[in-house]
Parts: sequence; structure tokens; C-alpha cells
Amino acid sequence: METNYISFKSRKGFILPLVIVLFAACTIAAIFEGIGYFNVFLSGGFFLFILMLSLKLEYRITDTQLQIKCLFLYNLKIPIENIRELRPTRDLTSSPALSLNRLRVRYNKFDDILLSPQNQEQFIVELLARNPNIFYNPKRE
Repeated sequence: METNYISFKSRKGFILPLVIVLFAACTIAAIFEGIGYFNVFLSGGFFLFILMLSLKLEYRITDTQLQIKCLFLYNLKIPIENIRELRPTRDLTSSPALSLNRLRVRYNKFDDILLSPQNQEQFIVELLARNPNIFYNPKRE
């Protein structure tokens, strides 16, 4: 396990706060309306789960790997030598990205993943420094 890494938090878009407020409002409404303990527990649980996910999503760049971590639920390690291309996108596909201002990372032969690092420019610079063979296309998809 590599201990030296650079960490990037996920950029948070405008949709995430709306979802958090919606679940908080549902939880409060369930409490005041007397809907039932199960519904309060369910709504509150979803609220806390989304809040925790939004706080704990990070991307780590080590000397040899790009690591995507989110609590204990998601842990992907991509060898930097396998990354082929980086390209900005606004693709809505489900991914470990909390913003629509995303970066498509193509790796291996047919794999790709969408990320949304807070400092996208520095993220790209760090990856290119470790693998200059990565093709960076700044034109948004």
C-alpha cells in the first residue's frame, strides 16, 4: 500500500445540495406530521447516507495509481500506466462524481470512469506528470 499520495475532493455541483435539502425536509415533515417512526428512520437514514457520501468521496493519485474512494462502499484502483485519455464532459452517467463538471478517464482497452475533482487542472497535471503518454483532449464532449 502506497502512503504518499495527493488527495482531491470531489467537486460538488448544485444538484447535491438540492437532494440533501429535499431529504432533510422530508425527514422534518415526517417528524411533525407524525407519519411514523419507520418513515422518519428511513428518510433520516437516506439523508445521513447521502450527506456522508458527499463528504467522503475523494480521488487519490499515488506514484503508480489513481484511487477512487468513497467510505467503505467504493474503492477502485487504476494503474496510471493504463490510463489512455482524459477529457472534460458533462455526461449524466452514474459515476463517483458529485458534480456535472466531470472528467472522463479512459483506461485499459475499453474502460472509462467519470470523476469530478475540485481542482480539475491540477488533477490533470498530476496524472500527466506520472504518465506523459496520456492523451489530454481539452475539448468538452
